[in-house]
Amino acid sequence: MNARSEGVFTWLDDAISERENAARAAESFGDAFAAGPEAPDCVYGTGPGGPYMRVAVPGFEGQTEAAVAHFALNDPASVLRRCAADRKLLKLHGGNMHSCPATDETDYLDEWTHFGYDDACPVVQLLADSYGQTKGER
Repeated sequence: MNARSEGVFTWLDDAISERENAARAAESFGDAFAAGPEAPDCVYGTGPGGPYMRVAVPGFEGQTEAAVAHFALNDPASVLRRCAADRKLLKLHGGNMHSCPATDETDYLDEWTHFGYDDACPVVQLLADSYGQTKGER
């Protein structure tokens, strides 16, 4: 593997691990972020910032309803499922000889570009983008 592609593979593995660890830590919150009126220990109200939902999870009291809905949609189980899927994509595309759709420098789509063992194909690069790595970091 060349240093550039090895760097993106390592960076992506670390980024996925960070999300997995955060999701596992958040599992202790239980159903505290369940969306809607059935959520345990929730108080709804309206304040100067608009509607809010108070939840009985230390550090998350007084969050807006939109923030709590976001937490509910990104519960630990769904984050861990996404991390598992991303790891499968990384295993399939990372460090393996394969063909993958890619564009050239003129944005022409070449549907059967071959990637060697040490190449980071567009799928790996897009995964890294989704975890926050910028082109400048590659």
